Amino acid sequence: MKNTTKFNIFDIIGKDNKELMHSQIISHLLHTRPKFREIFIKGNEYNQPPKLEVSYTKKEKNKTLRCRIDIELKSDDEKAILFIENKFKSFPEDDQLVNYNKIFKEEFTKDIKLVKYLFCFDKTLYNLKNDSWKIYDYEDFLKYLETDIINFKPGDEKILIQHYILFLKIYIDQYKKLETNCSHLYKEGRELNKDDKFWLKLLNSKIALLFKEKIHDQFNFNINPGNTSTPLLNIIPTKWKEKFGEDLLIQFQVNKLSFYLHSSNKEKTKELVEFCSKHLWNENLKLKKVTKRKVKSCYIFTTNITDHLSDNFKLDDIINLLVDFYNNINDKIVKNYNNTSKK
Repeated sequence: MKNTTKFNIFDIIGKDNKELMHSQIISHLLHTRPKFREIFIKGNEYNQPPKLEVSYTKKEKNKTLRCRIDIELKSDDEKAILFIENKFKSFPEDDQLVNYNKIFKEEFTKDIKLVKYLFCFDKTLYNLKNDSWKIYDYEDFLKYLETDIINFKPGDEKILIQHYILFLKIYIDQYKKLETNCSHLYKEGRELNKDDKFWLKLLNSKIALLFKEKIHDQFNFNINPGNTSTPLLNIIPTKWKEKFGEDLLIQFQVNKLSFYLHSSNKEKTKELVEFCSKHLWNENLKLKKVTKRKVKSCYIFTTNITDHLSDNFKLDDIINLLVDFYNNINDKIVKNYNNTSKK
């Protein structure tokens, strides 16, 4: 289908990267297009209208697991339920889907048929141990729409889906381009616009998944926390806190890559900075200057990723840099500092 106009409904209303909007489109097609149901959910028993943003919880010893399913469909007798988790702005970690399974196991009896689908930007990222989830990506969705659009009757619905196809194709093409060259997003001093932040957030969640595949240790990831205006990824190795007694982590924020400490203990911060000054492995690493100002967290040393990469780099280059950064901190600093502190 040729793009005959630059005008696009979704650009105008500013909802193009909102997950709820995409869920609403998927929900509408499930409700009105039998062929869409046939291709994607392969079942005709889900006769109740789709529901959006359905929440479930499960209480465990020290925490409460929560999930909010983007789309839920039920059979008339509610003996068959289909869940769709729609991830347009991020990639869920496997642990998130495992937790969802725990919640469903608690919520529903064994005689109820549960079917689970994940929509995301790139299904090739998932070799899930948790293989009870069927995974589609938005390119699958786009191919269906481009094929089926000729079957829509002329009118408002067809115009809406045509506009959706056009803008979705732009997003998918941009995602593919960023895989081969994403350097412009990480340029030092770049003023980030709304689209930049969208892509940085999505790439942060992808980086977390791929980093975890390369380093087989226990990590917690804090991906794009809500109180930061600039996309942020915290990589928190469990064993670092066990050895140091404080939260030590790697913080990645656009062009800045930092070894970070969460602690209000100024003496411990000073000791760690002094120790690191003797174990830095690259001249582009900048040490923290400890001041008298009270802080709850600070970087110990930091660097610009563009000081370590070529002018045109791809996402794999960033991931390899983060892996190298982690390994050097782990081997040269964390292990040795722990041994020194025992003397």
